Amino acid sequence: MSIVLLALLTAAATGPAPAAAPPATPPTEVSPVVVTGQPNRPPPADVTVSMGDGTFVRGQDVSIWPAAARAAGVGGTVTLTCEVDVHGLAQTCRVAYEQPRGQGFGAAALELRPTFKLTPRQGPDGPVAGPMNIAVNFKPSEMEIDLRRIQETSSKVLDHPIASRSVTLMDWPAWTRAPGFEDWAAAYPAKGGGVEGYAVAHCKVQPTGALTRCVVEKELPTGHDFGKAAVALAGQFTVSPETMARAPRGAPIEVDVPVRFPPPAEAKDRTVREPFWIVGSDPRSLMRDFPAGVAKPGSPGAQVACEVGADGALTGCRIELTSPDGLDFDDAAVRLASRLKMNLWSAEAGPVQGGVVHLPVRLDMASAE
Repeated sequence: MSIVLLALLTAAATGPAPAAAPPATPPTEVSPVVVTGQPNRPPPADVTVSMGDGTFVRGQDVSIWPAAARAAGVGGTVTLTCEVDVHGLAQTCRVAYEQPRGQGFGAAALELRPTFKLTPRQGPDGPVAGPMNIAVNFKPSEMEIDLRRIQETSSKVLDHPIASRSVTLMDWPAWTRAPGFEDWAAAYPAKGGGVEGYAVAHCKVQPTGALTRCVVEKELPTGHDFGKAAVALAGQFTVSPETMARAPRGAPIEVDVPVRFPPPAEAKDRTVREPFWIVGSDPRSLMRDFPAGVAKPGSPGAQVACEVGADGALTGCRIELTSPDGLDFDDAAVRLASRLKMNLWSAEAGPVQGGVVHLPVRLDMASAE
């Protein structure tokens, strides 16, 4: 077990703060600012995980902790509200409750998002996506507390029982290289036994964007070599130069790479259902593509099918379901889809390169005006 201390939490550029601009003439009308305070008590938790008390997240070999709080022996509790998909993966999270505040526990809990593999909510036809509350408890172990007391009363220097280090943990990196569907399917371990697996590789990021010295941070179920397979795949990832340019200099940079291993029969499906879009649509070009009158109020729009290229750009886009608004709308929908680009690893912790995405395109003229 090792502890990653978050001295820096984002890959933002560092430097002196810019000089303050001269005060502008105050506007005659000021929009109100509404500040919502934190609730007095956390919302009810659907699941609870713990850092540091001997009950680490099952299958997890790396723990993340705020550096200053760890040094002071301070514990805390956080509740995250996350959108959890049908596979039990937390795709997006926000801090719903944090105590004590200002110690960095909320930010540290958010960095744990890739390690969450939960039991999704069940609907009448099986798993369904939806919000879940995840309580994260940061509690120093009794061994560490006793050691700290000994160090405070003894002149002898003792080694810390748990290795720790301060790093910059890269969040939501853009990839210029990632495994495709063939590599992903081939990585399914021989010991997999036909079950679904999930693992997170924790890696160091080199200045070139290459990943090295990867270790297993999370593995479920254990004993099937899913962690080993994730570490092997992690060597095929490269962080984009644009992301590396924003990373601070000095502190080591590390990143989590989540990988879901579906059963071999399911891996044959190359549909990309949950992409991370890194290039979207410009509203100005949107209105050029969809001139006034091309879409009727309440129209269901069209559906476009595209292949995903090696760089995440959409190619070969074609109409899959035609729009009742006619060919002009269909042509505009294809032009729109052809400008989109997705990250090379999806929110479902799987590949996109060589896959197919099905995009419903509907124009809400009321919002566009």
